[in-house]
Amino acid sequence: MRRIILALVIVAMSFANVQTVSAKTYDLHIHNNTEENVKIKLKGDESYSFIVVPGKLVKTVKEDTYEVTYSACNGLVSFDKSVTVTSGGVWIVIDPCPVAKVETKFVINSNISESLTLAMSGPEEYELTIGLGKNKFLGFIAGTYTYSHDFCSIAVAGTIVVTKNGKTRLSLLGCEREEILSFGLPNPSNLRIGSHYAFPVTVTLIGPRQYYLTVNPGINRIDVIRGTYTYIYTAYNKIYSGEITVSGGGMHNTIIFSPLSPEP
Repeated sequence: MRRIILALVIVAMSFANVQTVSAKTYDLHIHNNTEENVKIKLKGDESYSFIVVPGKLVKTVKEDTYEVTYSACNGLVSFDKSVTVTSGGVWIVIDPCPVAKVETKFVINSNISESLTLAMSGPEEYELTIGLGKNKFLGFIAGTYTYSHDFCSIAVAGTIVVTKNGKTRLSLLGCEREEILSFGLPNPSNLRIGSHYAFPVTVTLIGPRQYYLTVNPGINRIDVIRGTYTYIYTAYNKIYSGEITVSGGGMHNTIIFSPLSPEP
């Protein structure tokens, strides 16, 4: 009987060793968007606990489904979900700490004879009703915004920094003036914008013309006037910008927006 039990123990140990040897490992990518060290815990068949400094970290872990938990920014940013690691392309993105919002005064001067709705996207989302002349808004959250309206026969868009001192002014040109500025521009070309974000992103293009776009996850296509553009968008309370030249070859006119892009 003792021999039989010993044989069973040896077989069980051998099987366990085979399982250990055959366990696959993959690189788990973590991007810490806060400005502090964050402790992450992974609980699975094998558990891990490690510190992630601000920036990017690659951690090699065994193939498994883990309960992932972390807390940052005095508890304002937290995570407690399952993450399955079955390849080397799995990312955990730690959101940045919320930015304290400051209320200020913002004035818009309109040269358009009728009232219109001005959409503004930034630290807050606004749809402002603008009348002819001076429009004053109190309690407006300071920060960088993109704005747009389509009251005229062409889309009008731009970007503006609303400062904390309450002295920011925005002037809206009359439709006739906007139309005159649009004359004599070259033919449009197709621009492809790919987004890796899980939510719509508001983008401003500033160049031969200004465009105010809502970019959805995946591939977005839009016809724009050819030329060099500066693009600006906000995600996770950070402002990203860059430049692209839109030429006649639409296949080469591509921008990719991703939370894994280098720090702005």
